[in-house]
Amino acid sequence: MCGRYAADGETNDWLRTYCRCPSEEILRTGDVRPGERAPVVVAGSPKPIAVSMTWGIPGADSLIINARVETLWEKPTFRHLIEHRRCLLPASCFYEWDAGKHKVTLYGEESGPLFLAGIYQADPEGGRFVIITAPADETVKPIHDRMPVRIPGARIGEWLSNAERAREILDTAVVPLRREQDAEQLRLWE
Repeated sequence: MCGRYAADGETNDWLRTYCRCPSEEILRTGDVRPGERAPVVVAGSPKPIAVSMTWGIPGADSLIINARVETLWEKPTFRHLIEHRRCLLPASCFYEWDAGKHKVTLYGEESGPLFLAGIYQADPEGGRFVIITAPADETVKPIHDRMPVRIPGARIGEWLSNAERAREILDTAVVPLRREQDAEQLRLWE
């Protein structure tokens, strides 16, 4: 699951360089939490477009903030969105919490933003998005059983505009991570 991520100045520089960005007001730095507005990258021509959307789609009982990659094409809530409304959430990092409730920060191994895969729906207030999650890889598995899907920078255009390639991109997208943790609980005895 992904319940918080962050953006920094480098993320905003990427948005300004590679996207049509209608307003500087949509750029932000710092943590992004469910229910907050954040920059989202959607398909556009000739360049992708950065827009502001709210994280989370209202569900029957709660705010839906994540969608499992395994069921995207099966669930009626998400099927149309994965086929027609894919997006990216540029981030400097994302966070998970281990079993001891310690915050762990996850970054890409290479410099530059991470591109978290998402889907969105239209909304009178500008749209709402969810982050697509997958089973955790070896870096995240000791912390949590799920993690956000990250789209490689070289595949951004395909992800945003090619519905036929979306499933293949989700199945094969690998962006290595590194993790940092301020404090780690150590076992003193067996």
